[in-house]
Amino acid sequence: MAIATVLFDLDGTLIDSSPGIRRCVDESLAHHGFPRITDEQFSRFIGPPLTTGFGFVASDEMLIESLITVYREHYGAGGMYEYSVYDGIPELLTRLSDAGFRLAVATSKRTAFAQPVVEHAGLDSKFEIVVGSERDGAGAEKPVVMRSVFEQLAIIDPGAVMMIGDREHDGHGAAALGTHFIGVSWGFGDREELQAAGAFQIADHPSEIEAFVASIS
Repeated sequence: MAIATVLFDLDGTLIDSSPGIRRCVDESLAHHGFPRITDEQFSRFIGPPLTTGFGFVASDEMLIESLITVYREHYGAGGMYEYSVYDGIPELLTRLSDAGFRLAVATSKRTAFAQPVVEHAGLDSKFEIVVGSERDGAGAEKPVVMRSVFEQLAIIDPGAVMMIGDREHDGHGAAALGTHFIGVSWGFGDREELQAAGAFQIADHPSEIEAFVASIS
């Protein structure tokens, strides 16, 4: 079955959102009396839901909830727009759209943030829908988000879907729903992580993705 629909992760795949995310994480940590996030901690922060991301600070659910609340206050106040679109992404989306693929965003980021960021980046016209999480914890896991995309686009054949992302969570979501998975090396995960998550190909530049997608038939 040829690929008909291509799903993209957002952070680390379409955009480099690390400047805004890191600043807002540090704002929240400082508010709660913690030191700044380290490079090692931050490398694991982007990708999973925030309840997991802030797990390096504490296991107390109320504290994590407070950390997330303050983080989102700063993120919504401007941090969400501290990003850059990766080179080659606009051109890739145009080629895929012109070739007749259905495109959608599937991200663990809250929908209320994801949709305006995609629009601000000038990428919204290429996607049928932008789907993020509506709640924290399990509700932000990638299989839940991807399943919502399936429902909204009335997708019945997961074998005709390609998930593209930079972290293992994208691969795990693809495996849970039975879709194909392409990893991208320019984001926040490394090649070993992506291979372990089941990526059948790893792209080093957006220009490689179209051929990878077309190779599934």
